[in-house]
Amino acid sequence: MDLKLEAKVIRRFIVDKKHERYLTFIQAEKNRHKFINELAHFSSQLKNFEEIKGNEMHVLEEKLKNLKKLTNCYVISENREIDARRMEVPLALAKVIGYGSGTLLVFGDANIVYYEGEGPSDRWISKHVE
Repeated sequence: MDLKLEAKVIRRFIVDKKHERYLTFIQAEKNRHKFINELAHFSSQLKNFEEIKGNEMHVLEEKLKNLKKLTNCYVISENREIDARRMEVPLALAKVIGYGSGTLLVFGDANIVYYEGEGPSDRWISKHVE
């Protein structure tokens, strides 16, 4: 688990009123599941995101081309098989898109975050942060 990166995601991309709660959850391994369990219906907790309409792969490719030499991402997910892992970008996307598990894919140093929720069109991408 990359606690520093997860904390950065919370501070940058989650509504301010939830910061303390979620930061507390991730501080202890035994409580992290409380944060993860909320990911399925998480889009209302996001800030600085825009909904993806249409081809999510095209939108992601456009956003990610600004992050040079990006080969992997960090995964925060309800899916325990991939949670708290670094994965090659194509593999992470293949494991996430369309599977209905609340997931955050963190690119770079939390410069861009992709969110996939439980619903079929619950897909969001963060606005680029430097």
